[in-house]
Amino acid sequence: MSDFTNGFWSIYVAALTLLSILGCLLLLWLTARKKGVSRSDNTTGHVWDGDLREMNNPMPRWWMWLFVLSIVFSLGYLVAYPGLGSFKGQLGWSTQSEYAAETAQAQKELAPLYAGFTAKKVEELPSDPQAMAVGERLFMNNCAQCHGSDARGGKGFPNLTDADWLHGGAPDKIAETLKQGRRGQMPALGAAVGTADDVKNVAN
Repeated sequence: MSDFTNGFWSIYVAALTLLSILGCLLLLWLTARKKGVSRSDNTTGHVWDGDLREMNNPMPRWWMWLFVLSIVFSLGYLVAYPGLGSFKGQLGWSTQSEYAAETAQAQKELAPLYAGFTAKKVEELPSDPQAMAVGERLFMNNCAQCHGSDARGGKGFPNLTDADWLHGGAPDKIAETLKQGRRGQMPALGAAVGTADDVKNVAN
């Protein structure tokens, strides 16, 4: 909800959300107060298709309490978490902070693995099955959209499996391509890939 550029829309969404919840509570209260007039056979008098009669049975109490609990839960949720316009919630939770925490945790867990790879020369990595498996996943996440899942490229995108390199196939040249891009061919993806270490890992 941080995309609101005008305070009116934040208030509008918050008011609409609260009114909708209160409207549900009001509807439940009004329908619970109204008692339908029943006949001696406990029907409302409504008949369909000649023989289908509507019984005048009250709504089960467990269903009504479940409805009330849902409303109470929704109000508590909107106090704790974002949902009322630009209000950030008492817990201060956001998808951005959760993503940052998950990324930091993942980097902490993967640091020992990548440390083992960085200690080796690039030429040694193809003989390491674990390094090749990690490299395949990195390629699928960052490069396959343009170069194809088999790295053989396509129309307008170079084949990365042959020995022909437009700008050099040395690791430093590949890293340069990832960081700076190539005019008219490949955009600079350094920021999208991540940190300088992430770029180095993808290049390797």
